Amino acid sequence: MTLINKHGQLKNVSVVIPTLNEESNIKEVFPYIPDFIDEIVVVDGNSTDKTRDEILKFRKNARIIIEKPMGKGAAVRTGFENATGDIIIMMDADGSNDPKEIPKLLDPVLDGYDVSNGSRMLPGGGSTDFTLFRRFGNKLFVTMVNKMYGANYTDLCYGYRAFKKEALGKIYCISKGFEIETEQSIRMKKAGLRVKEVSSFEARRKYGNSNLNSFKDGWRILKVILKEYFKS
Repeated sequence: MTLINKHGQLKNVSVVIPTLNEESNIKEVFPYIPDFIDEIVVVDGNSTDKTRDEILKFRKNARIIIEKPMGKGAAVRTGFENATGDIIIMMDADGSNDPKEIPKLLDPVLDGYDVSNGSRMLPGGGSTDFTLFRRFGNKLFVTMVNKMYGANYTDLCYGYRAFKKEALGKIYCISKGFEIETEQSIRMKKAGLRVKEVSSFEARRKYGNSNLNSFKDGWRILKVILKEYFKS
């Protein structure tokens, strides 16, 4: 499959995936990444299990960058800096993001949008991993960001996204943890980027325990929202 934007230009696509001890989940993700993806960049937080071996079992051409674990945001930033595609997708390795949704995520960017955000809140989307507390927190933060920044997001704390490479240069983010998605969303609005949300279904992670801490990461998200507001 050749990807061509609305101007008839060929586009290469990179997928950036942070990993940390996801050995059991790799088989749920990597075999299903579409063949038309030109590059898979894995940023691995020096996993102590067989995560990297499992990745190469399914995708021998995956580029694996090993670094000291500093959080999801730091890993995503490393991936962005090393990805060579015209369009760059960020997704998780725990099986919560469905690789079969990649074409749907790419469509808006190929059609001229700067960014495409997956949303669990749009019709056709959803989640089996949303606790009541996480759902409340996401709703609270979405409402805050929309009111404070004049945005119209339906989802905020969800990291299944596609970017034009040049758009990433306009929203350089410094967050190290899960608050990276919130920082991206705010800076996309500040930069005047054209953003399109598409419905996405979040599955419960297949195996292992999440690195997300609802209270600690919720506090970090709140700090990003306030810091970006008073900085503007």
